[in-house]
Amino acid sequence: MAWSHAGIAALLENNNEIIWDTLKIPFVSVLADPPSWCVRNHFIRSRYVANAYVFSEWLQVQNRFIKSPQLSTLIPHLGITPNTKRDAIPWRDRPQRMVMIKTGGNPEQRRQSWKNLPARWRNVMEDASSVAVNLPTGDITDIFVNACASHNLSTEHRVEIFHGLLHELDLYVREYRMNVVVRALLDLPVNIYGRGWDHLAPLATQAKFHSAFDATHLSSVYASTQFLLNTSPNIASNFHERVGQGLDSRCVVVSDQNSFTRENLKHIPTFYGFDTTDPTLADQFHTLYHSQKDYTAETQVGVDYIAHNFNCAKFMESLLEIAKEIHTANAFENAVPPSMLYR
Repeated sequence: MAWSHAGIAALLENNNEIIWDTLKIPFVSVLADPPSWCVRNHFIRSRYVANAYVFSEWLQVQNRFIKSPQLSTLIPHLGITPNTKRDAIPWRDRPQRMVMIKTGGNPEQRRQSWKNLPARWRNVMEDASSVAVNLPTGDITDIFVNACASHNLSTEHRVEIFHGLLHELDLYVREYRMNVVVRALLDLPVNIYGRGWDHLAPLATQAKFHSAFDATHLSSVYASTQFLLNTSPNIASNFHERVGQGLDSRCVVVSDQNSFTRENLKHIPTFYGFDTTDPTLADQFHTLYHSQKDYTAETQVGVDYIAHNFNCAKFMESLLEIAKEIHTANAFENAVPPSMLYR
């Protein structure tokens, strides 16, 4: 078996044939990003390349709008690698009080670019975005589909239009929410790492903006941070890996809520959930920052939760099960016409 993230190497060919089919080696493509970002990585005419989705929302997009002939399924989680540096500095002694690590973007600049779209497309985007940004974090697919229906834009023909606009909407909504959060932090001495914040940095009275750093340093930054801030993709079925990594690193994770976190993290004292639609967001961050509460002992709850529910061995087992399905399916080959096997 072979596997990768985000479709890397899934499309390798030799003599116009997918190399995994030639070698008869199962290849599992682990997919966490929305399918509309790069549809070609989600539609491969192969019997040996499988799509393994981390979030059920993306599997539903696959089943409803992409309909690739390959095996597509859901895995329970991505697995969180334990941070070996998490015990170096107790929570109470960590030097960074509040940190956000996020590539930014200017949603208003993006929205202004919609003026160059055809009028009907622009109306779809305006309608869908106005609904999405006023709801809690979650799947926006049906919001977009409803907007398309309202303006008689087909979701089944010229599919590049559908996926191109859905991708643009996804980026806008994510940027909108992260900007709400960063604006609420500008008057606190927090550290914000990542590019794309030039439009907000001049407005900061105390927040400090820093350049992006190599991902190999993430574990060290997490292990030196008390409060780790996060905003999520447009999902409700699980959380972004940053939440899991933060809990495992003994941080207090401060993140937008979704259906999964409301149900599964409500017992964890080192998870603080918020809604970006809440007008008291800045006050909430201010209270957290200046709180005298010592979470040192309680961080073990988050560490234990991640170890039990996001074990990397279980993640690998889920991929091996998919590989077994691919191999086992060969026994049924003779019952299916060759033209349907996608050799």
